[in-house]
Amino acid sequence: MHRAMKGIRTKRKLADALGELLEAGPLERIRVHNLTDRCELHRQTFYYHFADVYALFAWSVREEGAALSARLEAAPDWREALELLLRTIPPRRGWFLTVLNQADPEVRQAFFDGLLAPIAQKTGTADPGGVSAILLSLLEKWIRDGCVSAPEGMAVLLEQMENAASAR
Repeated sequence: MHRAMKGIRTKRKLADALGELLEAGPLERIRVHNLTDRCELHRQTFYYHFADVYALFAWSVREEGAALSARLEAAPDWREALELLLRTIPPRRGWFLTVLNQADPEVRQAFFDGLLAPIAQKTGTADPGGVSAILLSLLEKWIRDGCVSAPEGMAVLLEQMENAASAR
């Protein structure tokens, strides 16, 4: 059990280093030695856990997506969940852009579905999948545009959907 926990800590260290490096440059320019130097690990340690930088990235998308999704699900309502998501993205914009641009399409879809489904479900609408798709398009544009101001329309859209669900 101790060895497994140590392995998870090592993977998280590498994922954190990857996240930091993605804020400075694209995934294709990150090398294993960039990560291992930053983490003060041997290259063999990296290769014990991952085949390459892309495998580390895929692992980090799954792990970070699950952790953030759990935090969003724990929010009492869609407003707080949305605010949490919008506060989380700007400091890690490079990482989120890489998810949008370079993650395997299935991994990308699962990641964003995991983030947006709890928000959409908290509105009480009959079609949370449709709400998630609309939110994804607004969120994607906001991330690509630099996260300058809150994504226009997200809160308004969710308010309208919540009101429509309440009226039924």
